[in-house]
Amino acid sequence: MTNIGQREKNLRKYADMFVDFSKSEEYRSEVKDREGRVRYFSAALKKEKLESMTELDFGEFITKLWAARTWTNKEYLIQKMIADNDGLENIRKHLSDLLHGRDIFESRYARFMENVSGFGPGYVTEILCHFNPSEFGIWNNRAREALGALGYDDLLPLGKYRITAKEYVHFNKTEKELAKALGTYGIEISDLLMLDYFLWRVSQWRESTPGIEKMEPSKESHEFDHDEIRDFIKEIGVSLGFEAETEKLVQHGAKVDVVWRAKIANLGVVMYVFEVHKSGPIDSLVMNLQKAKKNPSVQKLIAVSDERQLDKIRKEVKGLPADFVEALSFWDAMDVKNTHQKLSEVVSSIDRLQLVKSEFEVG
Repeated sequence: MTNIGQREKNLRKYADMFVDFSKSEEYRSEVKDREGRVRYFSAALKKEKLESMTELDFGEFITKLWAARTWTNKEYLIQKMIADNDGLENIRKHLSDLLHGRDIFESRYARFMENVSGFGPGYVTEILCHFNPSEFGIWNNRAREALGALGYDDLLPLGKYRITAKEYVHFNKTEKELAKALGTYGIEISDLLMLDYFLWRVSQWRESTPGIEKMEPSKESHEFDHDEIRDFIKEIGVSLGFEAETEKLVQHGAKVDVVWRAKIANLGVVMYVFEVHKSGPIDSLVMNLQKAKKNPSVQKLIAVSDERQLDKIRKEVKGLPADFVEALSFWDAMDVKNTHQKLSEVVSSIDRLQLVKSEFEVG
């Protein structure tokens, strides 16, 4: 349980840093960018615009999202989203319902998350925040890290990737209270998009800030979220040039969490299979990977978990056929998260050079 006094101390420390930073040219540039984003999204996501949204329009607004910055091949992302949702019309319908529907927000949010594929919580909450920043905040890895650094792990489910509609409403309420609290420290937070900027800065500063007492994380914050790690692996694969899919059947009886696929001239199609294991019987995991190995295109099997579970998997596979053991590698889930974060930073840096212009970009 977080000490309230320590939370206030850390909040004041980061607030003072942000006040100093707000005098910089970088701050003014970032604020201007956010103001431009709100203007763009408030126009692009009007009900009448959504009803007539073309594939080019859809691609343009998706590629502007921070959540899409890891994707080097954004054309692939757009086409995959459209294909996985049986066409653009289905996406248009559910986006319009989410943003402009008349029943309670919790129902609209839950309905969207249940019926639309390829939109993780980072995408959905960013769309909501850009559309109506007074009411909605962004729930993503950076925000969760920053809120943990500030000491909010006893107030919010920071260990979760995919939150319920009720949890998201509570998160927005908590963010509004945090924005109000920052006003007492001399920071004027106009909306939750600006609060997201404050949290993004905290996430950048948290490991290198002197005078900050690190909060003792809750048990939940030590754990990884299965779906988040699965989606991170998919995005890493696409950034590396692979075709990547989640929940893929690669062999009879072997449905795996992620597949990276590539065409290699002399080998045909090769596949790399990933299974994310958080809990449950390890022998079931091993059996699933053994079945996947029967597909001749599968070149490598990767078990993903925390170090404790990976040690158990290593012991479980001892004595199994050598060709299976040799094909098996291990990836720590926290390393996956760090790789995804660093890759996102690299892609963002390269994007600023504007070396390649996406077909969905205009102007």
